[in-house]
Amino acid sequence: MTIYTANSKRFELKSKDGMIVGFIEYQNNSFSKGEIVLVDKYTIQLMAIGVWYTYFESNESNKKIAIIKVEAGGTMSIRKGYMLKKYLFKKSTNWKLRFSLFNVNGDDLLTLVPTVNWKKESHDYNLQLNEDFEYECDAFLILQALHCANCSLSMMQGGSVPALVSL
Repeated sequence: MTIYTANSKRFELKSKDGMIVGFIEYQNNSFSKGEIVLVDKYTIQLMAIGVWYTYFESNESNKKIAIIKVEAGGTMSIRKGYMLKKYLFKKSTNWKLRFSLFNVNGDDLLTLVPTVNWKKESHDYNLQLNEDFEYECDAFLILQALHCANCSLSMMQGGSVPALVSL
């Protein structure tokens, strides 16, 4: 799969044959509210400082299915699903900027390598999936990790910085 940056507010996830699998689109440049569209439609919204909820949109009610939270040490956590399966999203500590997503066992599931796209006033991303854990990296999780990368880059470039943690 690849990530295509349509503009500074829309990022598309494409399959190997170029078909759009899903996308994330924000309502504003602060990444505080947006939509994730796959087969189903989800809303991602900033609920508190450094905490985003993702809701499944349905006619009956909206159901919370994922939580993204800024943690201490520059990491972000993604808790998804009924059992709130936890993943950690971390920025690399070496000179090359890259973001990695790890499961609870510390296995590297995917890596996002951003490059500046001046024309679109945004970033392009090179998506690297770990083939050993491809079954765990569904499109929804990839788009959640992409949201974490967008928020991290925004904070690094002077966007709103959430409190590290409440102790």
